[in-house]
Amino acid sequence: MNRRIAIFAAALFVLALSGCASLTRPKAPDFYQIDYAFEPSDCSKPFPGAVRIWSFSASAPYDREQMVAVTPSRNVRYSSHHKWISPPGDMLADILMRDLSLAHVFEDAVPVGSPVAAVYEMSGHVYRFALEENGSPPHAALDVEITMWRQTPPRSVLFRKHFHYRSAPLAKTDPLDFADAMSGLASRLSMDLRDSLCAITSGSSRPDGG
Repeated sequence: MNRRIAIFAAALFVLALSGCASLTRPKAPDFYQIDYAFEPSDCSKPFPGAVRIWSFSASAPYDREQMVAVTPSRNVRYSSHHKWISPPGDMLADILMRDLSLAHVFEDAVPVGSPVAAVYEMSGHVYRFALEENGSPPHAALDVEITMWRQTPPRSVLFRKHFHYRSAPLAKTDPLDFADAMSGLASRLSMDLRDSLCAITSGSSRPDGG
């Protein structure tokens, strides 16, 4: 009888421990991504040849998956629970590669490692990718410089331009609203980049974006 009581007590103890573990176990993070519908654009004279898209670099703290907010006191706040599916530079490179390919601005747009021979190379640097609360009202901000060059000797920069965007005021600052706002800014970046590149092939713009 005592043996049965001991076994029962041990089972209750194990159950209690497992219950406590479930209460203290960290909650899995929520992931978000840049996501918007492709909008076609007209490039009457595409670039001859393919472009290779490199992952964009980023200034800290925008070189990580955590969502970043700039507080009214201009302090940077990271979210440990709300994250992007990959660093902002990777997300932007991926979505722009998709759009450049679908819009036929080049003969093809391929990632690093693709066996397709590329005439052009493109990369960028993210300076801002944040929810800015240091304003009234808060908004999303995107600040990125994009460069395109020809790799074959002599190496020459064909395009370099700085793009800066602020979203419309956000009524709420929850992660989903922030992600939607950043998706809208990325969509504007895509259209402006394509327009700038197509202006070069049509002869109406300088390689530096002027």
